[in-house]
Amino acid sequence: MLIAYRPELENPPREGGFGIITEVGMIQLSPGVNTDVPDTKWEVAKNNGTVKRLMSLGAIEEVKAPAKVEDVPHNIETLTSLPMVEALRIMDVMYKEEQLEDWKKVEGRPRVRSAINKRLEAIRIGKV
Repeated sequence: MLIAYRPELENPPREGGFGIITEVGMIQLSPGVNTDVPDTKWEVAKNNGTVKRLMSLGAIEEVKAPAKVEDVPHNIETLTSLPMVEALRIMDVMYKEEQLEDWKKVEGRPRVRSAINKRLEAIRIGKV
């Protein structure tokens, strides 16, 4: 199961990972897309009250398929029309600094702007 964890969507925003203790064991979620979450453990974990709350905020999301470069909108206004969770997911695969800079000029949501800045920094220091 692919699980996306966006700690910046929590209130207050979190910096690190998140652990869920269930009857079938512990699940550790790192920021970004987690690819190694067993389906059986996740089915139990998503009934946890905290997990339900984080899912309603969009901080935890079941990802059916990871975002691909082909999914990235090329029109700068298109990003602003996407739901926040989807816009944040696209940041994981974006690699064009110029397009990120253009998006930063028109994007008004603080969390998406923060994700753009983090992605730009990652690209600049070589952590792509």
